[in-house]
Amino acid sequence: MNTPQSPSLICTELTKRFGSTTVIDNVSLALPAGQVTALVGPSGAGKTTLLNLLSGLEKPSRGTVSAPSRSERGFIFQDYNLLEAMTAADNALVSARLLGRRVPRRWVRELFDDLGLHGLERRLPHQLSGGQQQRVTIARVLLADVPYIFADEPTGALDPQSTEVVLTHLRQAADAGAVVVLVTHQDETLHIADRVLTVGGGAVREAAHVH
Repeated sequence: MNTPQSPSLICTELTKRFGSTTVIDNVSLALPAGQVTALVGPSGAGKTTLLNLLSGLEKPSRGTVSAPSRSERGFIFQDYNLLEAMTAADNALVSARLLGRRVPRRWVRELFDDLGLHGLERRLPHQLSGGQQQRVTIARVLLADVPYIFADEPTGALDPQSTEVVLTHLRQAADAGAVVVLVTHQDETLHIADRVLTVGGGAVREAAHVH
């Protein structure tokens, strides 16, 4: 894991407004390295907005956030964002290559096998199912070996077996020192979380401990 000295995320009095609607209101958080933080709440509550603010993808209306640099962060989006002209394996290696990191092809094969993508390395995105594309996106983040991972419904298109494999990898990334923040609607994903935050009404509240 290529981690900064003490990776963490700190936001202070974070507020985000869209027109007259306040989605995130005066939120202060500290998310330490080595932990998985899950953001839960009903649809439209502001979970993805908070994720985007913490990652630096969106700017707050007020407040500050110690967002990581582009080279330190990895994203697992709901819409996958794969490059159509590239194979699954090359898509998985995009971020690592942009960061100048050498990844042996053997690592790609082993990770693809573990994620249930055996034999699909040379497939193009349109030749993959939604769940397979999502796992390629997850492989891309894991191979980049970044210290901050932001995941928006990372298991939404996966079956239970694939879900557990992906969650195990995210847990391992945190155990290796990463800050992992994930948005989820699925209670079965919460067992890997050290902390669960409920988002709604502009506020962020600590949920009961999950372990």
